[in-house]
Amino acid sequence: MELINLGLTALLLVLLRKLVWCVRWLWCHYRGRPVPPPIAWLPRRSGETFAGHVRSRGREEQEE
Repeated sequence: MELINLGLTALLLVLLRKLVWCVRWLWCHYRGRPVPPPIAWLPRRSGETFAGHVRSRGREEQEE
């Protein structure tokens, strides 16, 4: 039961983080300020890792 509570708490924190980002984005958008960059669902995760794999795969295919 404790494991489930811990998992649900972690999920709640991740969703709250995303909600705060959404509210901040809307605030900046409606005030005419620069909007914040998108955030990943999980902290310390970005699309950069995936983009790096795609770039390296593209270079490998060009070399062939």
